[in-house]
Amino acid sequence: MLKKLFLYPLFTLLLFAGCKRPEQSTSEQSPDSNQVELNSIQMKQITQDTVKIMEERTDLVLSGKVLFDKDYLSPVYSLVSGNVTKVEVSQGDFVTKGQTLAILRSGDVSDYEGQYAVAQAQMKTAQRNLDIAKELYKTKVYSDKDVMQAQNDYKSAVATLHKVETYLKNYKVNATDSNAVYTISSPIDGYVVSKAINEGMNIRSDNTSPLFTISVLKTVWVEANVYENDIPLIATGDSADVTTVAYPDKKIKGSVSKISNVLDSSASTMQARIVLDNPEGRLKSGMFATVIVHLDKHKKTVGVPKEALVFYDNEYYVMVAKGKNKFEKRKITLEGTNEIDAYVSKGLQPNEIVVCKGSLYVYGQ
Repeated sequence: MLKKLFLYPLFTLLLFAGCKRPEQSTSEQSPDSNQVELNSIQMKQITQDTVKIMEERTDLVLSGKVLFDKDYLSPVYSLVSGNVTKVEVSQGDFVTKGQTLAILRSGDVSDYEGQYAVAQAQMKTAQRNLDIAKELYKTKVYSDKDVMQAQNDYKSAVATLHKVETYLKNYKVNATDSNAVYTISSPIDGYVVSKAINEGMNIRSDNTSPLFTISVLKTVWVEANVYENDIPLIATGDSADVTTVAYPDKKIKGSVSKISNVLDSSASTMQARIVLDNPEGRLKSGMFATVIVHLDKHKKTVGVPKEALVFYDNEYYVMVAKGKNKFEKRKITLEGTNEIDAYVSKGLQPNEIVVCKGSLYVYGQ
């Protein structure tokens, strides 16, 4: 009996000892999910850079549209009324200064041609009367007064003829043809960007709409839409890069030349104008454009190469070096970016090392 009583405590002690869980070894503990370690082969696939203090220069991305440069836009009107007998150019054609665009048969031109004939006859009559007056003055038949009157009549006839000749010259009418034809010609070298005339049309001289519009196209405007909350950020003189849907790989450099003072209330946008050189004439009015305006904030901030950023679950991260081949996933607060750099307001310190090329690859390890 005594032997049995001794065995019960010993059995209980062994039972509790067998139920006690052993402590996990350090090697079996779960690793830190923010820590990444690369092998030598993986390290060769990445590049690293140092976090620096930079002068912040962020980008503002805007949508816009290409328009004609109105400073080099020439509307063409008809100075006379008439019927269109011929149109010699089409929209999109390149024309030279003085080139015929259209021909009208005009009653106005016919009237001026008639006036020219009358003025020419009156001038010849006045010239003959003056010659006669001078001859009769020699024989004492005409007085000084008679000769003076003949001279005044002649001067008046010459002035009237010159006036009519000026009209005909301005209308580019050759009076000797006497065919009532008026020629509409181009005032500049350029492209026909609009045309509102066809054969058989009757044209009025008081028409307020241009029959043709000629544009040089050496420069064009891009009108970019600036949203109301971005208005304080943009200023005239800011540099900009423009790309179009037609030429997505061709970046054209320009600058903001003018900012409108009128807000479009329906869209809550204001127009910013970028003037672009267009020597090859590739940019056409109506093309859609993407405008990247470079905003120089003139302040120092922490910066890293833009390729170091990892965007995941609506947050930005960078991979920070913590040793020879170890890296830490670090969430950051982004202040702004441009095409090259990213500016960080929280999460990084100067002189830390971050992964650039291959940052997303390292993040996913």
